[in-house]
Amino acid sequence: MKKIEAIVRKEKFEELCKVLENSGVGGITVMEAQGFGHHRSGLKPKMKIDIYVDEFQVEKVVETIRKHAKTGATGDGKIAVLDLPKLYRIRTGEEGAGAI
Repeated sequence: MKKIEAIVRKEKFEELCKVLENSGVGGITVMEAQGFGHHRSGLKPKMKIDIYVDEFQVEKVVETIRKHAKTGATGDGKIAVLDLPKLYRIRTGEEGAGAI
């Protein structure tokens, strides 16, 4: 299992969210964020998205985010793919892929 963390522009978030909702991912968690990158032009509003996926979904989800979050300008964001050794669903006690 993997955790995909994406930080994207606020103005691209709604479009991306709709695409992800129809893509087959189990769900997403969203947080408002602020940040700056190499150009140090002050804090900019961003959206942080966390997605838990099986290994086979990683490339599809990453490509979906890249395609729908890209403007081509500085500040489009970042995507991180992290190993997720364990995941539990609190309500049912399911573990692993069943908890996604």
